[in-house]
Amino acid sequence: MMESRVAVHHMERSQEELTLLREIAAGNGQALEKFYARFGSALLSYLMAWLGDRQQAEEVLQDVMLAVWDHAGEFRGESSVYTWLLVIARNRAMNAQRKFQPDNVPLDDRETLASPDTGPQEAAERKVAATTVRKALTELPEHQREVLVLTFYHHLSGQEIADMLGVSIGTVKSRLSRAKEALRHVLQNYGAAGLQAGSAR
Repeated sequence: MMESRVAVHHMERSQEELTLLREIAAGNGQALEKFYARFGSALLSYLMAWLGDRQQAEEVLQDVMLAVWDHAGEFRGESSVYTWLLVIARNRAMNAQRKFQPDNVPLDDRETLASPDTGPQEAAERKVAATTVRKALTELPEHQREVLVLTFYHHLSGQEIADMLGVSIGTVKSRLSRAKEALRHVLQNYGAAGLQAGSAR
């Protein structure tokens, strides 16, 4: 019963997104504002993961929204609206990245925010853990970091990632497996360094 309700909600949401795109294609500025409200935060998080700089990411996000305004009528429904958006964002980010080299790769902090039943200590620990993971991600090759971000921060399926990147599902699975192992190795090194620093004191 729960799965059927989730499926119905997903279908309704997808239909709403398609309706917004059709309205944008017809020149409805309010529809674009609603579209931005729905997707802006997630897209900004994705762009920050690429560019490592919030101001740069916000500028590219504006380019993405402009592209949506110009090309909404070209959406053919061969992927989800969100995957289509991520493809546009990825292309714009790659163009921007050629002119801009990031120092780090901040990700969305929403996962670290305290929920109503989270105590201050637990919230602080989660914040530290999330910061450590973000730092570790910067040490991974770009193609590995990307599949991790798309999988765990944006919840895309393996097939959606494959379609987005233009690679096979097998390639995505291989990259994800190697990325998780590489991330685990980096985090283990961080833990060892922390222990060494603690013993030095």
